[in-house]
Amino acid sequence: MALFIVCVLSCAALAKSSSTENTPQSGPGIAKLPPPFYPPTALAAHVSGDVELDLVIGRDGSLQSAVAASGPPMLRQAALEAVQKTQFDCLGCVENSTRLRMTYRFGLGETVYCSNPDSSYPRVAQSNNTITMTDRPIGTCNLAGTIERVRVRSAKCLFLWKCGWR
Repeated sequence: MALFIVCVLSCAALAKSSSTENTPQSGPGIAKLPPPFYPPTALAAHVSGDVELDLVIGRDGSLQSAVAASGPPMLRQAALEAVQKTQFDCLGCVENSTRLRMTYRFGLGETVYCSNPDSSYPRVAQSNNTITMTDRPIGTCNLAGTIERVRVRSAKCLFLWKCGWR
């Protein structure tokens, strides 16, 4: 009987915890992210890091203002452009505007050398108010390893009988 009571209580606690996880949060949230964009100059310079943005979201989910608070200068403009294209939802917002802090995390994967780029990059992941963008920089190819040595004969060699002999 005691085992039955413990089982019933644990099932009730599990049902209660799963129902609270599925309830939507009140306040602003991300409804739709734009396609991924890693600045080409930052990618070529191997610049990565976090960009903190201070946002003001209206009751209707519109972006009223966005300011880059911190982060690498080469990545700030890309984060601001991405957040301006982002669509927000403001569930349960009572005030006309709500402040929100977002983080755009720009990361670099392995460098691609002399091969076709992977079509799965750039990658974007979202966790609450953090957007993680990962891309792979393109490195330079070492063409010296692929060039073969070619023997060339001079013009005077055409007239000599034993040109290729030593």
